[in-house]
Amino acid sequence: MPLMDLADRKAKFDGFLEERMPVLVDFVRALGFQEPHRVLNEPQLFIVGVGSWVEAQKIGGEDRAWLASRIGYLIGEYLVTQLGGHWLVCERTDSRYFGRYVVGGFSRVRNPEAVVDPMEAGMAVADGTEKLSSLVEEIKLAVLRA
Repeated sequence: MPLMDLADRKAKFDGFLEERMPVLVDFVRALGFQEPHRVLNEPQLFIVGVGSWVEAQKIGGEDRAWLASRIGYLIGEYLVTQLGGHWLVCERTDSRYFGRYVVGGFSRVRNPEAVVDPMEAGMAVADGTEKLSSLVEEIKLAVLRA
């Protein structure tokens, strides 16, 4: 990714941060969860239910990107709350995540350089190649071991 694109990604980052919370609350509300606002501070309460809902869906075309972003937000907020991380733009040119919105800066792990791309993980769930609850546990364990 050229540095020009990185500057653009950084410029759009605040909008991404502002969008994610209301979109995530609206998503779990639309799925019928009680107290959907709790997803912001207690996303772990929604992982199994959202995962079961996703598994019951036939997802195609444009719906994949829409769903992947919402699942990505959920995975990201899960990592933020469980591992003390935060969203950031990956600026490490040697990283495969360069220029992406990732979760890192984890305060509860050994490796301060560890980062995760929740949107990539969300796409794997939307594609049906991964199950949400097992994927978040795999990611959490990988970050803890890193």
